[in-house]
Amino acid sequence: MLRVFKLLIAICFLGLLASCEDYLDKSIETELTKEEVFKNFDSAQGFVEEMYAMIVDYSTAAHWQHFHCYGEDAVGIDTWQFDYAIDEGRYWAWQTNGPGSMFDGPTNTNADLPFDRAKLWPSSWAGIRKANIVIADADNLMADATQEEKNAILGQAYFFRAFFHHEIMKFWGSIPYIDRVLEDDWRIPRPAEWSETALKIDEDFQRAVDLLPVDWDDPDYAPGEKSRGQNMFRITKGAALSLKAKNLLYAASPLMQNSSNTYDYDVELAKRAADTFAEVIKMPRYSLVPWEDYESVFYSTQGRYPYTSEFIFSQAGDVGWFHTFLPTNWQLGAIGQNNLASFPTHNYIHNYFGMNDGLACDDSPLYDPANPWENRDPRLYKWIVLDGDQMVENLGAATGENEVHRYAQFYTDGAHRYPNKGNGTRTGYVAKKWFPISFNNFDNQGVFAWRVHVRLTDVYLMYAEAALVAYGINGKPNGFDLSALDAINRIRERAVPDGSLNVRPEYLVSEEAFMDEIRRERAVELSYESHRWMDVRRWKLGTELKYKLKTEIVFDRNAEGKPINFVEKVLRTKVFEDKHYWLPFPKNDTEIYEGFPQNPGW
Repeated sequence: MLRVFKLLIAICFLGLLASCEDYLDKSIETELTKEEVFKNFDSAQGFVEEMYAMIVDYSTAAHWQHFHCYGEDAVGIDTWQFDYAIDEGRYWAWQTNGPGSMFDGPTNTNADLPFDRAKLWPSSWAGIRKANIVIADADNLMADATQEEKNAILGQAYFFRAFFHHEIMKFWGSIPYIDRVLEDDWRIPRPAEWSETALKIDEDFQRAVDLLPVDWDDPDYAPGEKSRGQNMFRITKGAALSLKAKNLLYAASPLMQNSSNTYDYDVELAKRAADTFAEVIKMPRYSLVPWEDYESVFYSTQGRYPYTSEFIFSQAGDVGWFHTFLPTNWQLGAIGQNNLASFPTHNYIHNYFGMNDGLACDDSPLYDPANPWENRDPRLYKWIVLDGDQMVENLGAATGENEVHRYAQFYTDGAHRYPNKGNGTRTGYVAKKWFPISFNNFDNQGVFAWRVHVRLTDVYLMYAEAALVAYGINGKPNGFDLSALDAINRIRERAVPDGSLNVRPEYLVSEEAFMDEIRRERAVELSYESHRWMDVRRWKLGTELKYKLKTEIVFDRNAEGKPINFVEKVLRTKVFEDKHYWLPFPKNDTEIYEGFPQNPGW
């Protein structure tokens, strides 16, 4: 007799993917046989749908991660959060950090807050098992489904099996590739090399590419008909190609090569990654959003999630009030909602957001330490609140005792600077990438904001990195007219069309010098999008002091209100040793059998 198993419908909260209700038509925890689950496309899709809810949202809802500031990009102020434990080198806290941890932790007991969202460790393993159930049974049992419908079900399952393995490996390192429903045969040796599992991940992503559509809303694509117009979050060919290429780039990276050299990549894997990224960039579905509309990539004030031509892949949907929680917690406490906040560090702003001549601050004759925010890369002004910037759109709304909140006061003893303001900025900066100026207690603008796993800009930057390794500064894959240099300049020309921000000759004297510039560009363009900690680790840079410091900028104002007397001070120095390149596996898991060793140093 075929096994009976639970279909846990309760975890389907896919936000704009409201069509999941059309597929999940069984009561909660209904006992179902495999024949019932895979009797037709609708029923099978209901089972597959749950895997979307297992994708972890790095930044919002239950995870309270703010900037996901585990790198040197920002400083958190709450000692109970995991980013604080990361700074102190206490990586075991990933298991016990409480209901707000994105990795794991105790279950929430507050019925008012939906803290039961997916977490990386348990959800990824559960997702792998669910994907294997689909792959093992769907094709044989879906007798009433068309081949196109079977392809849709299997394509999603292959994608998720690959994706969840990749998610675990990003943080814990190599794991065995689980390609079957495990019963009594679970004692599988852990591979010594990242690439062993990464190549199996690559095969599954390719299967997904072959089976999935470019667009579920294509009128000619029958599996998307039932949810037409609500398919934003469904896995597509472009998403599968992007993750396939990303997995290959990661496998090629210095950390995964066990190299001590930050420029040591696997050339063949990098070539495969670059060629695959090129396929994504060539797809008509995707294009860079113009500079004047760039905010639409990050947030919407129209009561819906932003969906632009840059969107490729994301966790799905919205939970209650969390669509506004993300920007609320990054907004300045004086006009925000509570004390939970993270603030951009001065060293990150100085080291990466360069000047409007295309040079880094320390390389440019335009940089003036007495006026450090003049003549800067325009993205600094677009994404970072500086002292004196307007913070309330309707100036008439902030009157009387609230008039002080019209403009940012980040100077020493300013109204919005800690400790004068208890939840004021610690660093002299506040990020505004995720909300408009009208998102405050006076204008009361509602916002939908969230960070995606992959967007087109990220693909361009990963392509540049892989293409540089594979083809050099100006080389190109066959049939693709874009070099690594072209890719970086295309991103910068969005902000400054005349080319004055383009890569300067000083950074083209060697491939290593240009790699440093690609990495600086990635730090700017993808700032505060949950990539930094992973990038610093995979580039094998974490032990260097530059990537451990977190600093503030302290300054005064003169009689005319101009900032003066700038002094940089160290707020925190992260603890980072070689063992911190990977999270430790749970102790119990490494003691069950000899073939699954603990990560070094733990």
